[in-house]
Amino acid sequence: MARSSQRGGGSQIISPNAVRRGNPLQFFQETVSELRRCVWPTREETIRLSVYVIIFAAIASIVLAGVDRGLQETFTRYILR
Repeated sequence: MARSSQRGGGSQIISPNAVRRGNPLQFFQETVSELRRCVWPTREETIRLSVYVIIFAAIASIVLAGVDRGLQETFTRYILR
């Protein structure tokens, strides 16, 4: 159950059934309004961070391929004699 925050420092337990469902159109409008207030990264930041992710993924795949190859060789040599 969720707790409602109050300024007096106390909290109140809210039942999931007590939550009032709003209008879907109002929800969509509030969502769009919230997204407009977000601080979005610049194009340069997006490109730079995407390059970091690609490089990290390439390095991780090389390391994991090496570990896989090493385990395969070990298994083949010492266990499947």
